[in-house]
Amino acid sequence: MGCIRDRMPIVADQAGVWDGEYIHLDAEGREIDRHASRLVCRLEDGPDGVARLSQSNIYTWADGTREVRYFDGIFRGDRVWISNDLIDGWTASLSLDPTERTIMVGWTRVSEPDFRYYEMITVAEDRRAKNRTWHWYRRGRLFQRTIINETKTADDWAAYDDPSLLVYRPRSPIA
Repeated sequence: MGCIRDRMPIVADQAGVWDGEYIHLDAEGREIDRHASRLVCRLEDGPDGVARLSQSNIYTWADGTREVRYFDGIFRGDRVWISNDLIDGWTASLSLDPTERTIMVGWTRVSEPDFRYYEMITVAEDRRAKNRTWHWYRRGRLFQRTIINETKTADDWAAYDDPSLLVYRPRSPIA
């Protein structure tokens, strides 16, 4: 965790387990979806000397369905770069924020080049809670927003890790 912790401590502090809720709104502010979430965020210095940040998002709906999304990135330059079959993007602390509590994320969908997504994460002073807002764009126009409120429930992500969380699993009934 050395180089990410040294260069972007607020990003390094995301390592752990976060529980919360996602609320998706259309461009006019009407709710279109709501679900619980658990994020398992891992931060490791790889054996190759490359710092890695990976995250599994486990979404659970009231109807008993669940989806798992997995993201893996490497630290290079001034940000963590993420590239997989679904997205191409980055995450980084916002150096313009003197409180050092803001993280920005930006990515595109690999199969949809006119799609853009931007996220701002604001972390509480005690670094045990965070609030996130997503803005979704197609063809340069906003079509959706997401509001997320989360609490850090564990620092030790390894205690919550499971190999089944390292791959995408589409929304389906919980087995």
